[in-house]
Amino acid sequence: MIQSDTFMPCLSETRSEEMPPADPASDCVVLDQYHREQAPLRRYLVFLGIDTDTAEEIVQETFLRLHGHLRSGGDRTNLRAWLYRVAHNLARNEQMSARNRLCGPMSDEALLSGASTQNGHSPESFVLNRERNEKLRLAIGALSGPQRECLVLRAQGMKYREIAAVLDLSISAVAENVQRGLEKLKGLL
Repeated sequence: MIQSDTFMPCLSETRSEEMPPADPASDCVVLDQYHREQAPLRRYLVFLGIDTDTAEEIVQETFLRLHGHLRSGGDRTNLRAWLYRVAHNLARNEQMSARNRLCGPMSDEALLSGASTQNGHSPESFVLNRERNEKLRLAIGALSGPQRECLVLRAQGMKYREIAAVLDLSISAVAENVQRGLEKLKGLL
């Protein structure tokens, strides 16, 4: 994981012939976005089936691309959607790559987010949580790919307009996927 005290010098030291000189304002924007979006981006990638180590690499590559985008005078209007779109594309490239295989479904540990009897949970609550999460995992697995992706991004707090930009869909398609996905989940749960 990139620490802010080590990230800032790295941004300034990445000068190349093609890029303009370091811009402290761009560096601050990248750091601000990193602190706000790196954990949700990583969760999104893991949900897409990317293993945690690869998800971390994709997140870092996404922020390096954001840095280059900003230094070259790129559009700053909706950086959150831009980040998710880049991460989404990098994840798809990773999954399509012949030298990499898709990882399996999310583990119970990832679903429970570290909940265990060591964290003060009783064995009964641990089993109930595991059963509830398994039921949720199966219900989410029954959704179509676009429904699942739209619901995950909506759960991340994104607006329909942002989801549409990330997934390259129309806003009405996003709304339809969210609506149908919620109805299907309601029926399954």
